[in-house]
Amino acid sequence: MEHPAIYALWQAPFAAQKFAPVERRLRDLPVRRVLDVGCGTGTNARRFEHAEYVGLDINERYLQMARARYAGKFVQADLTEADLSSLGTFDTILVNSFLHHVSDDDVRRILSRLTPLLAPDGRVHVLELVLPPRMSRARVMAKLDRGRFARSIESWTGLFSAVFEPVVTEPYTFGGGLWAMIYLQGRVRR
Repeated sequence: MEHPAIYALWQAPFAAQKFAPVERRLRDLPVRRVLDVGCGTGTNARRFEHAEYVGLDINERYLQMARARYAGKFVQADLTEADLSSLGTFDTILVNSFLHHVSDDDVRRILSRLTPLLAPDGRVHVLELVLPPRMSRARVMAKLDRGRFARSIESWTGLFSAVFEPVVTEPYTFGGGLWAMIYLQGRVRR
């Protein structure tokens, strides 16, 4: 999956199913500025053609592919340490299947670094891989994923709630039950 073209091909058949919870929720929200954290090859950029889109990723090869295919700004950054303040604020921050690649400490650090980037009326949308408690196809797929930190629903909600005020928590499956996911939507704590 380190090769951008292979990664993009692997994601393509399932992208719409995986993204469905976000699309349902965004229908009712204004989307002006989008920050796509861990944007990979930029496949979500086309979903936000009507907004100012900024994609962030650590992998420059993925970003080169994204820049060649999609409109928007694509920035290479290590989200655990980069100063992102120059980007301004966003009404929509998307974190799509990125956090299961990093430790709990890094998840907390990354989510905390996103807080000042979220506009007061904005929403953060997180889609993440769940490690089901019982043996299932979804558990096998989570164990086979190159991300070493698939977590339980309780772990994801705990990490998210420590930083953001939850608005929506929605566990779901896709791919005929091959993947178990969680959709979390939140806002800055008031």
